[in-house]
Amino acid sequence: RRPQPTLYYPEEVSTQTQVGKPRRTNSSRFNGDEEGKRRTTLLKRVHVVRTRGERIQVSFDSKGQPLGKEGDELQSWIGVLAREHIPIWIADFRSSDLEPRKERVWLEVKTSFTVDESHKKQVLKSCGESAKCFRYDLYQAFVRDHIDEETVWQRLAKVVNNYPTISQDDWERFITYRRTADFKRLSQQGSEIRKKSKYGSTTGRDGYRKCNQEIFEQTGEYADRYVIWRDTRLKPDGEYKNPSIKIIGEAIDELTQQETQGSFESVGTKDILTKSLGNSEHSGRLRGQS
Repeated sequence: RRPQPTLYYPEEVSTQTQVGKPRRTNSSRFNGDEEGKRRTTLLKRVHVVRTRGERIQVSFDSKGQPLGKEGDELQSWIGVLAREHIPIWIADFRSSDLEPRKERVWLEVKTSFTVDESHKKQVLKSCGESAKCFRYDLYQAFVRDHIDEETVWQRLAKVVNNYPTISQDDWERFITYRRTADFKRLSQQGSEIRKKSKYGSTTGRDGYRKCNQEIFEQTGEYADRYVIWRDTRLKPDGEYKNPSIKIIGEAIDELTQQETQGSFESVGTKDILTKSLGNSEHSGRLRGQS
């Protein structure tokens, strides 16, 4: 019989990734050595900076989001640290037992990047999201279709080779939790929520952050949230992802024109985006914001 390790509940079912972006399964990246190569390259680049006694200078916008190429490097480095320091069997990043590991992540970030204490909360939030997404990808790629098979208990060569910090014990704890009724229930809830999503964006791993930064570079100003919401749902050819999104996009354009003409006024969250979507904001997260 397999061991029954102590687990932290509840699991954070991965329906979204960091900073408001919709979750998109990326399990195909485990089908080769790309992840291992990318990780090695990134570690080498950061290591060179560290050995020189230097740090990568990172700028942040007014919302606390890292900017430019250096910001991308910081986000990638946080992902590396999340995979190395946060055990895959941890089910709740808020657990007090993780505090020493979080401090280690924060120290590693400060050693390689110029990040002051005011950004610590955002850095650790990104770390938690990265760890959650990594667990989700591992499950989708290697576990979900084999969860009831005995062979699932053994780490695959791709996991061992690309992620040597994942021990056999870590892997068994990871599998044990995903066989529990609690995980299956929460996973089903997440699946039902995703099915109801009609307006998923086309953003990559940086979510709204990249789009907002690109607009700032072009105009010198950060865009209103309805602009971010609309533009992150356009395909490369300029068309909307689906008819439902097109209807919302056209409503946004019409209300934008009405606002310019003075026949519509945005007040707080009762603005162009809320009016176009036709439903109120939920507490805790503002749509169209990073």
